[in-house]
Amino acid sequence: MVVIPVISSKGGVGKTTIAANLCTALAQRGRQVLAIDLDPQNALRFHIANEPQACDSGLVEAATGLMPWTRAIRPAHGGVMLLPFGDVDDERQIAFEQQLARSPGWLGDTLERFGLPAGTLVVLDTPPGPSVYLQQALRAASFGVVAVLADAGSFATLPIVERMLDKYARPRGGYLGTGYVVNQIDPGKRLNHDVFELLRQRLRPELLGMLHLDQAVPEALASAAPVQRYAPMSQATQDIDACAERLLERLDTARQAASFPTLRTTETNR
Repeated sequence: MVVIPVISSKGGVGKTTIAANLCTALAQRGRQVLAIDLDPQNALRFHIANEPQACDSGLVEAATGLMPWTRAIRPAHGGVMLLPFGDVDDERQIAFEQQLARSPGWLGDTLERFGLPAGTLVVLDTPPGPSVYLQQALRAASFGVVAVLADAGSFATLPIVERMLDKYARPRGGYLGTGYVVNQIDPGKRLNHDVFELLRQRLRPELLGMLHLDQAVPEALASAAPVQRYAPMSQATQDIDACAERLLERLDTARQAASFPTLRTTETNR
């Protein structure tokens, strides 16, 4: 099991869109994918659920014992399995957040009990900025995907995400690394281009890719379909596919690097 939270320092960067389309792109490559919506907005369903309106219950109900996990997880587009957050009122949401605060390792422990097949990719959509949901996601994370825009706001708030990664993810031995996706690149806008160049220089070793501004993305959302299915020949589909390929390469490289010292130690002991 590889846990991949998609995170951002602020809203409006297309984080949920990136999470959803990464899920379907990874599933297209033969990977088993479980998408979990950790964002109370419960919006991931609109991108990948076969029946978005039927996803009004999910994570919170299952976590509080109101429904079994097997009923909460639903099939979605492209072979992805989806666990929606669910539509909950503010009292139940607050109670759930208090439960998460009392049990810092709840998400990781819960995923372990799922008994998922080896190699399953668990992609988490998280709320923007610091939250108890993000803390849970980063404590369980194997690899973090950070979504940013090529704008001054994203550049200025990037340290917020970096501090969270440094506190909850990077110190853990099982954490394999971080990748950045720069969204909504518009080469025709000078400021957008200049900020992207700054981001590329800063993030170069960890940059998974960039997603061009493409009308196919909002059109796909309006059609309740992943962009790969709605517009398979679009620039957005090519960009997402490139990010998915780069992500899998990073995961394979990181796991090989992590296992090599163990191999060497074993050989030395012999």
